[in-house]
Amino acid sequence: MNILFVCQANVGRSQAAMELYHHKGGVANSAGTKVDTPGQTLAERPGAFNIVQIMKEDYGIDMMHNVRTQISKENIKDCDKIIVMAERDTIPEWLSSDERFVFWAVNDPKGQDIPTTRHIVNEIKKKVDRLS
Repeated sequence: MNILFVCQANVGRSQAAMELYHHKGGVANSAGTKVDTPGQTLAERPGAFNIVQIMKEDYGIDMMHNVRTQISKENIKDCDKIIVMAERDTIPEWLSSDERFVFWAVNDPKGQDIPTTRHIVNEIKKKVDRLS
């Protein structure tokens, strides 16, 4: 199954979910509903530090060179499932009405401390582990 994980800025939740799904052998990509700097790596995004650190420490996954991508009708074409963790007011109608759309209520780790961010990553990991 090819999954597209989506959050608001494509910095934290969707990147972590994608990498955790890859870690278990799945095929996935990530995108954001409101990406201010498409093409930017997570290394260039100071707000990504905590989640990048946690993914490296807890799972041995280096996300520093992951690139931020804006969601578009084009990049959802080959997906079997689109899992969205973005705030509902940032989700385009065309996306939420797609039959492959699944919503996960996951808090945004932006601006959170390490323990809170770790809790969010653990929540995402549990959800990813339930995917077939």
